[in-house]
Amino acid sequence: MITEQRKRFIEEYLKLHCKNATQAAKNAGYSQKTAHSQASDILKDSEVLKYLNERKSQLESELRQEFVFEASEAFEILRSIMKNKNASDRDRIVAARDVLDRAGFNAKEKIELDTKLDEEKNKLDDLLHQIKEK
Repeated sequence: MITEQRKRFIEEYLKLHCKNATQAAKNAGYSQKTAHSQASDILKDSEVLKYLNERKSQLESELRQEFVFEASEAFEILRSIMKNKNASDRDRIVAARDVLDRAGFNAKEKIELDTKLDEEKNKLDDLLHQIKEK
């Protein structure tokens, strides 16, 4: 069972983007002198880590729900720019790319192979062949 003070610590730690456990401990009411060691001990507790991960998941879910309407509105704005005959071609193309990208239809990234690696492998193969011949 996680104490209320540890729950407060987790909430403070999340507010600080999980970057300053000592400050989170102080904000949660732990002693100024022992905040650092308390924070360290708390973050080693498996129950606390489980609670922290649950809270992160819950916050992420809440955030996604909050942005559903904004995402829909943003899509409509991009679509209106894309279809606006008075908008510049550049703006229409950028909007179209953004719509396609967000829909998962983005262009495949071009991958360039390192030919130096192939050259080194060929040299090594030549050397091994020469050694075998001797």
